[in-house]
Amino acid sequence: MIGYKYRAINKYSIDALERNIVYFSKYTDFNDPFEFSTPFPDLCKMYTRAAAGVDRLYEEGKLTQADHQHLRQVCQSIVLSGGNGKDEIHKKIREKMSNTGVYSMSEVNDEILMWSHYADNHRGFCIGFHDLHKSMRITPTVMPINYIDEYTDLSNPQIVLDFYSEMFYKNRHLPERKWLKKYETLKKIYTRADDQKMAVAVLTDKYKKWEYEREFRLICEHSTGLKEHNPESIKTITFGLRTSDKDKEHIINICQNSQKSHIEFYYAEKAPDLFKLNIKALNM
Repeated sequence: MIGYKYRAINKYSIDALERNIVYFSKYTDFNDPFEFSTPFPDLCKMYTRAAAGVDRLYEEGKLTQADHQHLRQVCQSIVLSGGNGKDEIHKKIREKMSNTGVYSMSEVNDEILMWSHYADNHRGFCIGFHDLHKSMRITPTVMPINYIDEYTDLSNPQIVLDFYSEMFYKNRHLPERKWLKKYETLKKIYTRADDQKMAVAVLTDKYKKWEYEREFRLICEHSTGLKEHNPESIKTITFGLRTSDKDKEHIINICQNSQKSHIEFYYAEKAPDLFKLNIKALNM
């Protein structure tokens, strides 16, 4: 997997290049305040909608009258309880998120706006990594960005209804002992899937207007800050339209003297008749 990191040329980016390190940020450091803001599930809303779904399952002949009444009561009890404890759960999730490290990368090295926003108005450089996540001591999780107009609806009860359908329709003829065993097994599977859905949404939901970035993320669940990587993971460095010859020479010298003589160098230039960058090999 190839990933690109646009950088301004400053003491931090030069130090990171020399020392073979990358910085995993906290989500609170992101420039978009809407990041990591997907609303958590509202259990009252979810189980009010689940109750309506239970009615539909009954109308479709997938639930007996007794099971329909039982599941209706389950949903109603959760709604009436107001989702007891949900605020405390959400607080713990936020605390866990604050310790999650994120390293953002792009699929492309020729995006004009990225060069403007993240590489000092085209005066910086762009590092091309190959499988960066595999070159670190602790392997981060790779997650593509989900560019959307509205947040993922985590109060959607579909996973609850799928569980009910699985147990009270598809498996209702099992002997009681086998049914109970199946119930506990599937409950764990569906709970894990629901937790994963929430994690993915919170970590990757991003407003659609940002999709030009072609972003994906490396996620370290329990740590932020500087992390070392194998220098072999850097395959290319591309210089911007306005990168000075002095800065180019400095970066090339750093690479040649820090286990990175294998790196291939490129430069960006304007396409003659288009709003487009052409990336060309730099003759050394």
